[in-house]
Amino acid sequence: MVWYDGHSKDVFNMDVFGRQFAIRTVHLTSAASTFIFALVYGVIEHTLLASSLGIGILVHPLSIHIFGQVYFYHVCMFILAILISFNPFFDILLFSSSGTLRKQVLLWGTGNIVNFLWLEDLFYWIPFGEWPKDVMSPLHLSFYGIVWWYPVAFLFASLLYYLTIRSIQRIKKHEPVT
Repeated sequence: MVWYDGHSKDVFNMDVFGRQFAIRTVHLTSAASTFIFALVYGVIEHTLLASSLGIGILVHPLSIHIFGQVYFYHVCMFILAILISFNPFFDILLFSSSGTLRKQVLLWGTGNIVNFLWLEDLFYWIPFGEWPKDVMSPLHLSFYGIVWWYPVAFLFASLLYYLTIRSIQRIKKHEPVT
């Protein structure tokens, strides 16, 4: 990928519901890697917590209770999620002089983090044929099998992705054709 004057040569068009969108491959690959990490993390967390070994398998300092249902291993994994979500964009965040590019990176990376949060929680339950119906906390109150905050988080992340794509389209319109 070659970044020059805030523009990228790897922008391609995709057709979604009959509408053209311009997007960079790095954005798609970062979203895919975030999805895969959320899936793997959810499965590992379920295996550690729901196995016959229980929370005792987590050793100190990972088992340090912070508050509510948050343990130190959640903090470590969230840091990894941030690194995975923003990894392809650290050079832009740290060294780019273009505010537009930084805005795109922050929007897309934040969308990745929001998607990671709800997907990780979803993949804690789904691969094992369970659903959070037996966990009656306000966070996991389920309506016909859909936890209320999953669609909210998905729509928010979709909005962030859309704003990024719209910004890329604006740049592409003003970019000279080579």
